[in-house]
Amino acid sequence: MPIESTPDERRAFVLSQLEAKGRLSTQEVSAHFEVSEDTIRRDFRDMAAEGLIKRVHGAALPVSPGGLPFQGRYKIAAAMKTRLARAAAGLVLPDQVVVIDGGTTNLEVARQLPRDLRATIVTNSPLVATATTEHPHLEVILLGGVFDKRSQMVLGARVLDQLQAVNADLCFIGVHGIHEEFGLTTAGYDEAAIKAAMMKAAAEIVAVATPDKIGTAAAHHFAALSSIDTLVTEDTPRTRDLLEKTAVKALYA
Repeated sequence: MPIESTPDERRAFVLSQLEAKGRLSTQEVSAHFEVSEDTIRRDFRDMAAEGLIKRVHGAALPVSPGGLPFQGRYKIAAAMKTRLARAAAGLVLPDQVVVIDGGTTNLEVARQLPRDLRATIVTNSPLVATATTEHPHLEVILLGGVFDKRSQMVLGARVLDQLQAVNADLCFIGVHGIHEEFGLTTAGYDEAAIKAAMMKAAAEIVAVATPDKIGTAAAHHFAALSSIDTLVTEDTPRTRDLLEKTAVKALYA
């Protein structure tokens, strides 16, 4: 006999399965509760509208925590971000040209750079630029354009134009979601274009991400997972499961 279920029961099942598996299809939920896929699609639509899941074709993914405004993300996992940022900052070599994307974790990367480091920093984040005030040997190039208050980053066509003239050694790219199938994603359309251009401007790409972003997806794709060289994150089963399927190097901190 079909399993009698309420929307709340199905919702709880979806969230628990996403936590365990990272992806759940409408077909799987339909088969489990013996209800139509149309019913599950409606459930998914309602859950997505409430910000509980990310809908993709025929399935649901965990929602990325990166969609919150900057101030809402700043204090989330602050101690972990500092630990990851310290490890990431150690990847920067003297005299390199380094692109640092905006975002709360990359802001911490800038703060963790050695005080005696000689390098050139290119960024679209005023906060990243001011975080280097106590680094006397860093040259900082702040890209100009339209300041977006929500992300605390400078965006727009002028930033894209300026990035075409950059030939960097290293890029610290910010991500809202990292997924095997859906790649690197971010919440903002304009942010996605800037991130893609930053990656194109650098020889080596590093993403620094807390593990709650692993296996999630945000609204706008900007690069394949394989396009990053190193992922700096915490060692978790989900992270290992993701990276063992790729050639991306892991730096656990």
